Amino acid sequence: MRGRPVHRFRISPYIRYAIQRLLLFPAQLLLVLLILYLALYIPSVLATGQYSGLTGFWSGFSQVVINDFSGNWGVSIQFGGVPVAQLYAWAIPQSIELAVFALGFAAAIAYPVSLLTGWSRRPPVDETVRITSLFGTFFPVIIAGGAVTAGLFYWFLSTYHDIPIGILPNSFWWLDQGYYLPPSWVLFTQAFTAPTGFPLIDGAIHGAWSFEEVVLLKTLIQAGLIAIVYVSIFLRHSFTIVRDAREELHVVAARSRGVSDRALLWRHTARRVRPTFLLLFALTLPAYLGTQFVVEATFHDYGLGTLVFLTLTGQIPPRQSLAPILESWQVMMFLLAIAVLAWLVAVDLIAHRLDPRPVTGK
Repeated sequence: MRGRPVHRFRISPYIRYAIQRLLLFPAQLLLVLLILYLALYIPSVLATGQYSGLTGFWSGFSQVVINDFSGNWGVSIQFGGVPVAQLYAWAIPQSIELAVFALGFAAAIAYPVSLLTGWSRRPPVDETVRITSLFGTFFPVIIAGGAVTAGLFYWFLSTYHDIPIGILPNSFWWLDQGYYLPPSWVLFTQAFTAPTGFPLIDGAIHGAWSFEEVVLLKTLIQAGLIAIVYVSIFLRHSFTIVRDAREELHVVAARSRGVSDRALLWRHTARRVRPTFLLLFALTLPAYLGTQFVVEATFHDYGLGTLVFLTLTGQIPPRQSLAPILESWQVMMFLLAIAVLAWLVAVDLIAHRLDPRPVTGK
């Protein structure tokens, strides 16, 4: 007598791959923390000669991990004793909001330009791409940001009664709007907003449409500057990807059958290189973050870029609960490590999903 068929529960290759990548994330983060701790521990030992042995090393590293994940990061005297963890909680939404606009601009420019320039075989296009990418590599972001601020200063002041510094309006803008003091949802000397921390969202929640107009314009100015710089960096790498895809055998065969270049570019090559573009962005993420942080610090935004600048210049003190070698910039590196690793995982999964080639596996 034949028994009932046994149905085995099978996980798709993509789900299996996603689980593997997610399980690898904690190990990658711990490895980054270990490298950062070594970068602090070794110079301290060489400078003081106080070697605590392997037991002391691992106990110190364990304390770093506990403090990093628990948010025990000390306080900032410059910000009136506000906990450093609270400062980052306030600053991260502003940086995310600016990144959404900057990345939107960068994608709208970089994607079609990379495809068109990479597909072209004209020498003037090649030279233009090389010069543009070189320009982006050595572009003085601080000088450009200062020039933009100076150039827009009089126009911004005469039109909006504000100055193009920071994301939120300044104190005299609120006075011009009839407020002796900013409303209660504008926190900490016009640096942050509540309840979400995203200025445009909070302004919309409270119906402050004139506030929305000023904040949106400031955001667009900074996002445009970031996009110009980053697109130049991205273009240098993406140009080669499209150029190689243009010479693949299936593209050459389709062209020989009479398929138009327009169809080959936008229907086939674009779909083929899209996952590679995502992975390329993941690899150039440190360049993007560096560009945004410099712009934020130049325009005196209270985002992550300004906190990074204050940390590197020693204006945010070391964590009071830890040893002197564990400076507060390790908190910054801890958060950046989480952001970069999480983005790498997300982009890897998205690119894997968008890849037109089938995923193999048992």
